[in-house]
Amino acid sequence: MKHCSAIIKILLFVSTYSMSDRLRVASIVLLATILILLPNIRESVNEGVAKYVSDNESSHDGLPTEWDGEQVICIYFPVDHPHSLYPEGVTMIDSDGSILGVNEDLNSTGACVGGFDGYSDGMEFMLDSTRVAGGHLSVGYAVNPNWGPFVHTIGGLNDAEVTGDFNGAYWSLLHNGRYSMVGIGDLVMSEGDVISWSISTW
Repeated sequence: MKHCSAIIKILLFVSTYSMSDRLRVASIVLLATILILLPNIRESVNEGVAKYVSDNESSHDGLPTEWDGEQVICIYFPVDHPHSLYPEGVTMIDSDGSILGVNEDLNSTGACVGGFDGYSDGMEFMLDSTRVAGGHLSVGYAVNPNWGPFVHTIGGLNDAEVTGDFNGAYWSLLHNGRYSMVGIGDLVMSEGDVISWSISTW
């Protein structure tokens, strides 16, 4: 408030000058105003920038700090088959559907959805968490009577569409940074678990 009244007094004083003098003084006033407000602008910009966990030993490495200790799912798309909404970096989507930021330092493209707790059933968690992305990460799967659900499509990318100098491709599941020994239908989750999906080939 004190700054505003000082600026108004300066502007009233400037009105008594000629046009060229007014422009010169107005430029000085504008510069002074920016310098006065700069700390507030810098603080609000810093608050808007997402901060990420930086710990190579943690399954939350590269994820927003507010998700540390929360359940998270990440979907990584191959370079040759990027998702149309997440083509650069990894978009961080909070449990309420809001975008927290895009981490461009992960050498991947795709999206992570996090900020959950209380899930123990892997398949239930996967279906519920991907719905938060408004259908953009929808999951397609078939149920095998012997092995349970087999995920073949995530975010519109069917593993059969991925071709190249290999025999075949599939969506592979990692649980806390390691290949899961069980399928998503048998995966038992704990608090703070991170699961991720990416295309693997054979």
